[in-house]
Parts: sequence; structure tokens; C-alpha cells
Amino acid sequence: MAKAVEGSLAARSLHGLFRLLRVKDWARPPVLKALIRLSRHTGPALPPARLRNLCEIRQDMAHGDRVFHLGPRDGGQTPFHLLYLHGGAYSFAISFLHWRFLEDLIRRTGCSVTVPFYPLAPENDPRDVLASVLAHYTDLCARIAPERMAVMGDSAGGGLALALAQALVSAGRPQPGQIVLLSPWLDLTMEDPATLAHRPHDPVITPEAARVAARLYAGDLPLDDPGISPLYGEMRGLAPVAVMTGTADLLNPEAHRLVQRLEAAGQPIDLLEQAGMVHAWMLLPLPEAVRARGQIGDLLNARFRPEGKVTHPA
Repeated sequence: MAKAVEGSLAARSLHGLFRLLRVKDWARPPVLKALIRLSRHTGPALPPARLRNLCEIRQDMAHGDRVFHLGPRDGGQTPFHLLYLHGGAYSFAISFLHWRFLEDLIRRTGCSVTVPFYPLAPENDPRDVLASVLAHYTDLCARIAPERMAVMGDSAGGGLALALAQALVSAGRPQPGQIVLLSPWLDLTMEDPATLAHRPHDPVITPEAARVAARLYAGDLPLDDPGISPLYGEMRGLAPVAVMTGTADLLNPEAHRLVQRLEAAGQPIDLLEQAGMVHAWMLLPLPEAVRARGQIGDLLNARFRPEGKVTHPA
């Protein structure tokens, strides 16, 4: 039986709604594939008007991908640049929640942002997906010092962000100044006993559904290949990593395994954990999400704005 949910009334209500709607039952292979087909029809969410009023937004095509660049309207310098890799089980496009999250982060830190619409599964090979984000990172390094960059991703985007950093180590390429992983999906095998034991706490994700999504993404690769399950990859030589996780997320044990592996490799790691929070809660309209976004902003401001100046949301 799942433990009583901690947190705000909104968070407890959200848990109850997930369970009432039996969201876990939706995550069967035919339903998942139907949702992917629907998402291809509707297409990705585009930057909303509020974000367009805040930033200058430039769109281009690079390496076959649609890419959005968000920067200050006056064209001035920013304290750091963020490469953001959205989540969505590697099969779903960016959502309006991601854009709202980025709007909040820009207000808090004054950063500029690049958001590539990287290739999605199952139409694309995972090696091509990793090559795509590596190419976008390389493009940014041609005009921005790597140490003035952060790489961030949520869920599958978090796994992709870590796989990118490991690919940079293998290639002898420079790391970004900071890596931030939000509810990251790091082990596509979904076989760790701690993860399986965590199942009752999560009102949304099941190991079975995650394996279906994992198989759609992996193609002919084994699910423990470090290129798609970076928890099995090399941890030495990485930039400082911050990982944010909620205790009601099925993937919470993966975050703790990552911390253990990074600590064993002597790598800097910050663990930000919130009791009772579901997968990717920092994107949701919850009081706990506001606090989480404040923690993320404070971490990035401390890393890239040593003078301690913080830009709070209007």
C-alpha cells in the first residue's frame, strides 16, 4: 500500500486524481502507441505569448532539427546559456509545461536558452538522437564558452543530458559548467529491485509501461547500453551534476544510484529531493513546484553569478 502523500493540498489532490483516473492503466502498449500517433498529429507546443513578450525568440533549422533560441530583447549578455532537453519518454514532443518552466527559469536567472526539437522515437535511432544533441552542443560551443553553459533535462531529457555529458568525455570535448537533471530517466531496463519496490508510491508510472517506452526508443540496442541508460556509463570527468527527484516518483531510486556512482567516482553532486512529489513535479502548477524552481534558480545563480545577484520572477 502506498504511504500517505505528503505536501500541499494541491499535491495531495493531484495524487488522488491520478489514482481516481487510474492513470497507470492508460500506460499499456496499444494506448501508448495511440498517444504517440496523436502527438504526431497535434505536433509540439510552441513558445506561448507570455514567453514571446519576455524574450526575443529566434527559430532555425540545424542538423535536421527545429531549434528555438531564447534571449534578451535588448541583445545583451546573459550570465549563462542553457541547453534544455525536454522530456516525454523519448517519444513525445515538448509541451506547454516545459515552456512555462523555462519562462520561470529565465525570470529567476536571466539566462538565455536553446531548445532543440531532437528526433523522437520510434521513428529515429537512439544513436541519431544522441548525435543530434551533441551537434547542437557543439554549435553552441562555437560561440559560447562551455564553462558558461548549463545542460538541463527532465525525465528522458535528463537521461539524454547525462548521456551527452558522457559522450563529451569519450570524445575529449569540454564539459558544460553545470548539468541539471530533473526526475531523470537513467536506467531503461527498469529491473533494479529498488525501482520495482518503489512501484506502490508512484500514482502515474509503472515499470511495465516504462519498458514499453524504453523498447520503442532503444531499437536494436540492449536496454543497458550506456548511450541510452547512462547510469551504466562512465562517471569520471563530468561537470558538476545536480539531480532533483521526488519520493513518489518510480525513478527516485535511480537518482540515488546516480548519486552513489558519482560519489564513488569523486565527482561533485547535489541531490535535491522533495518528499511526496511525483515524476517531473517541478513542471506542474503546485506550490512545491514553485519552491523547486526556486532551488534550481538559486543553484544556477550560485554557479554562474558568484556575486550572488538573483533575478526573482515578476
